[in-house]
Amino acid sequence: MITRWLTINIITILVIVLWSLYQGYDSSYILMGKIIAQAAFILFLININMYFVFLLIRKSKIRNVKVKLAKISKKMMRYHIPIAITATLLIIAHAALMISTRFVNLWNTKTVSGAAAIGILIILLFSVLLRRWKASGKRRKFHFTMAFVFLGFVILHVFI
Repeated sequence: MITRWLTINIITILVIVLWSLYQGYDSSYILMGKIIAQAAFILFLININMYFVFLLIRKSKIRNVKVKLAKISKKMMRYHIPIAITATLLIIAHAALMISTRFVNLWNTKTVSGAAAIGILIILLFSVLLRRWKASGKRRKFHFTMAFVFLGFVILHVFI
């Protein structure tokens, strides 16, 4: 199960990188923006995998697997917020670079989908604040739901 999920992650990253290369770029700024976005995507994917680690802990019937995954999740949680902050800063850098280039039309579907993804990211970051103020099952579910909605918008943005 774990190897299958890692394989899906690696294939997802490869498809996005190859798609980006296939689309090409008009300037070195656009290339830099794409590379920054890909780094942010990888960091975000690392963070979203936390959900699947916890899911495997809940669903596994083998105690040794649960213990091993619990140890992994404990280490991963230490880095969850720093990874999220780094990914967010990279996304902001990507957006700033792409908007600042004279090649980007602010009203095309790619830019609009990126703006929508940033709007969802703001809601996702707000869900983090809600969890910090008072943790509850409802807020936890809202947080991971927004993470998956954000992932969907990012995938849409990449492939438009």
